[in-house]
Amino acid sequence: MAAISHLLRIVVLYLFVRRLTGQQLRRREAGLLAAGLSLVYVALAPYRFSVLYYFTEIAVYQVATWLLVLVPLAVERLHRASNCNSRRAWGLAAVVGTIAAAGSNELTLIQLCWLMAVAAGISLFRRQYYSLRIWIGLGILLVICGTISVLAPGNTARQHLDGAVVPAASAWEAASRLVILLRYLFVEPYMLIAPILTLVLAPLAARTLPARPLGLKLPLLLSAIVLVVGVMLAAVPYALMLPRPPLLPRATNAMVWWWLLGWIVASWASLPTEPATVPAASPAVRTLLAFVLLIVVFISSGRAYLDLQHDAPEFARQWEQRFQALQYAGRTPHTVLRVPPLPPLTNRFNFLPPDDLSTMPGFGVNTRLAIWFGVDSVQVMAPSQ
Repeated sequence: MAAISHLLRIVVLYLFVRRLTGQQLRRREAGLLAAGLSLVYVALAPYRFSVLYYFTEIAVYQVATWLLVLVPLAVERLHRASNCNSRRAWGLAAVVGTIAAAGSNELTLIQLCWLMAVAAGISLFRRQYYSLRIWIGLGILLVICGTISVLAPGNTARQHLDGAVVPAASAWEAASRLVILLRYLFVEPYMLIAPILTLVLAPLAARTLPARPLGLKLPLLLSAIVLVVGVMLAAVPYALMLPRPPLLPRATNAMVWWWLLGWIVASWASLPTEPATVPAASPAVRTLLAFVLLIVVFISSGRAYLDLQHDAPEFARQWEQRFQALQYAGRTPHTVLRVPPLPPLTNRFNFLPPDDLSTMPGFGVNTRLAIWFGVDSVQVMAPSQ
């Protein structure tokens, strides 16, 4: 599942690059760029275990973030469609993607709704009424389906799981939580690195400028405001419901996707119309930035190698023993299972999950394992035992 999700992310980015740049990039170049962007995203994500391996993040958050790319792309292709059948196909893709995003998670729902609102506003300002109707129609569909999804009983039950949700008692408390969340977000290294790294792609941006959609010519200041406000709005539900920072790991990783790809598209949209007048950083600056990028990727890859080489085999062996013990205990009714703790491991947050079984039987991972295997409770032995 992890490998499939990573490959699908590359495919989504490849389609995005190829469709937006037309024939300006060869397939091999588009493939390398898509793979490189995917690798950079994983390297910059602060919680790599979640983005690489955690099934809940992959199914609920990662797939949903792809829709932030695919829905605007489908609308852009709808504008370029030359015949009725093509328009229907891309329109259907935009509608299906919008409905899927509405049923995914609050963060994606808010960010896509914000994108549609901005696109509708720009269309109105430019008096592009055909585009305005498309964005308003999709926006209404997103709000209706999103409201149904948010108010669904299953969503309400999910939010109260383990008692982790503590609604803000007042608007002042929610605002205080939001300020703390944003402070944690905007001092993260990836938030500072991503905008600067767009300079590395300046020569490629100049080459592909003739294929840029006409509606994508926007001032950089406006795009920057859209990106920052998108982060702030997406953090609001967590400020309303969670008692303490930082954000959920899977939500923080989704923010990285929005921030990284958003700055790349924003920089491309702000370039002048003529490729010859595109300002570019000096080769020395681009080389330095590329070297920084290489270090970022190398550090993450090195930590993953150390995980796989040293700690992962022992981790897998110990959990296989626990699995067998849980299966055996499940055959006897009303069993209380105690398992020995894992040996000391260096958790580099690449492939080893950050949470282990607890000495407290009421801990979330413990209760789920107990229910799944049919035992009364499962817990880790205290060191003295």
